[in-house]
Amino acid sequence: MRVLIVASTPASGQRLAAALARAGLMVERVGLAEDPAGTARRSGPFDAVLLEAARLSDPLLGSLRGIARQRLGLPLVLLLGAATAEQEAAAFAAGADEVLQAPMPTAGLLVRLRALQRRMLGHLSARITIGNVTLDQAQGGMTVEGRPLELTPREYAVMEMLFLRRGRLVTKLDLLARLYGSEEGPDGRILDVFICKVRRKLAAAGAAPCIRTAWGRGYSVEEPAPAARLRGAGPGGASPGSSRKSPPAQPAGRRKPRALAEACLQAA
Repeated sequence: MRVLIVASTPASGQRLAAALARAGLMVERVGLAEDPAGTARRSGPFDAVLLEAARLSDPLLGSLRGIARQRLGLPLVLLLGAATAEQEAAAFAAGADEVLQAPMPTAGLLVRLRALQRRMLGHLSARITIGNVTLDQAQGGMTVEGRPLELTPREYAVMEMLFLRRGRLVTKLDLLARLYGSEEGPDGRILDVFICKVRRKLAAAGAAPCIRTAWGRGYSVEEPAPAARLRGAGPGGASPGSSRKSPPAQPAGRRKPRALAEACLQAA
């Protein structure tokens, strides 16, 4: 999860960013007087914007309105040291999706941010099931027909982004931004390696194929076809009593680049 913090002071913003980073979030910071709306638009995508201050002020409300006007489709959360009922009403009228009181335990803040993100994306529960695979945001893991699937933190992060946006293409640029932030990270081929490894783990656990590739663009997850569900029944990805067959060779024009195939094998 990638969060933009709009900080009222450098010190308070640094403390909040450090707490969220320790919890595993990707965090960017911008000062209240440093064009937060422009940062939210130019440096995205973000999964939430968190505006923090000791109290509600006109500059804070102005920043909130500016970000809301961008229509970025992400939750806008105020974290205030104190606020009256009238101030909370003004914050909601300006575009806030939630007003929270500081100080708040990091774990409680994370639960609320993830719940708001899910609802923005159309999910009511922390458990998202596609085929016989379930991603549980509350537990931070995945299962195949109830059996835990062992994933690295990066692999889980990629799958969480895809499951939250089921049926929609997530571009490589968006995935990389949410994984590595604005800092220069690896190129898009690292995502091919992550997806390759996850596909192998899912197949070995008996999952029906649900990851789709848009070559050169990105990935999506979708409900598997009924025939694929049957083929994926049982550990190993084969239905009971069936024998494994080698997949047909791909046409030469559609094969993956050799470098990608070698990287995938080395990373597995």
